Amino acid sequence: MDTRNGRLRFFGLIYFVQGAIIAYVLIFNNLYLRHYGASAAQLSLLNGLLVMPFIIKIGIGLLSDQKRLSLPILGSGHRRPYMTLGLLMITLGGSIAALIPPVEMYPLFLVVALFIAFGLAFYDTTADGLAVDVTPVAEYNLVQGSMLVGRSLGFVMMAAVYGRLITAVNWQVVFWVVVVFSLLPHPWLRRLREPAQRAPSQQFSWAALRSLWRPEIGRFSLYAIVYSIAIYGTNAIITLFANEELGGTIIQVGNAAALGGLGMLLGGAVAMTAGRKLSIWNQGFATTALVSISLVLIALTANLTNIAVMTMLWGFCLAASELVFLTLSMAKTDPRLGAGQFAIFMAISNVGTGIGQATTTGLIDTIPFYWIFLGLAVINLLLFPILQAMRADESPTFDVLEASQI
Repeated sequence: MDTRNGRLRFFGLIYFVQGAIIAYVLIFNNLYLRHYGASAAQLSLLNGLLVMPFIIKIGIGLLSDQKRLSLPILGSGHRRPYMTLGLLMITLGGSIAALIPPVEMYPLFLVVALFIAFGLAFYDTTADGLAVDVTPVAEYNLVQGSMLVGRSLGFVMMAAVYGRLITAVNWQVVFWVVVVFSLLPHPWLRRLREPAQRAPSQQFSWAALRSLWRPEIGRFSLYAIVYSIAIYGTNAIITLFANEELGGTIIQVGNAAALGGLGMLLGGAVAMTAGRKLSIWNQGFATTALVSISLVLIALTANLTNIAVMTMLWGFCLAASELVFLTLSMAKTDPRLGAGQFAIFMAISNVGTGIGQATTTGLIDTIPFYWIFLGLAVINLLLFPILQAMRADESPTFDVLEASQI
């Protein structure tokens, strides 16, 4: 963690595990419930509620910034104990979820799914805070890129594997695989040693929250919500589209999703490379255009023959868009509230995610998929004027960020 390569390896590994877990959540969770007869309303409720822990993560981040823990099982520090707790929650929740009929016992399944989501929120929030703690400004783009690449590798590796496991064994086996992945980061976390005292620039300060009431943060919040509605509203239904509209099997959907993960890997790598030549604003304009074009192509041309190409293109768009948003979030985060303020930005984004996911999954039984994709393409175009307004708010931090990319 003391060198650039050490930071890149650590965060790449941490987010590789997250990608392997998210591969199930993003690709197969809705298909799992539909397999057992869940209605669109049940999917909408689940997808809407699953975002709640990632909105409440503001409190998790502020708690982590303020309260240093030192416990025998969880370890010591502002980040490590919370990350360990989150992983243990995923382990316990995954073990229970494997035993619950998801539709027959839908309320209980919903509670357990939320418990797992809270565990992931603890893990994700404090990992982001740790990244802010240890990463120099000039490396923001690189570290966020390593996170995206690591997560994409986990996603790619498991997307096709899950589909084959489901076909060969049953749906429940995936939960046991998730449990195994939730155990893998513990050896890395045990080797993590946080300093006994945080640097003066990172000392917790409630006064730092006052900076959130600036107009530029309001514009950035609007960007976060609109971007998330388009990106994650699409992501929630693209596998359902392949399965229900195009007639793809679970294995075909898994293969297409794996290529989508490969697209995420390529998108993260290309965006990292482009970041050395382009300002973060030009990256934002380019990815916004690409997202809307891709959504129109999916709506008008996707079929079972080319769905793999379409999902790969979509994965590319998703990763490139995420990198822009996460890089901007890191640059706007006050190091005195490394996890808390970053979590606030993530929570604002997750409001859009919840709106997008709940809306698109709730519409699939009443509106054709292609109209939903076209509507999201139009919503995404709203990012152009928002990005232009944000560009006028440039601060010295962004001067450093852009200078490091030349």
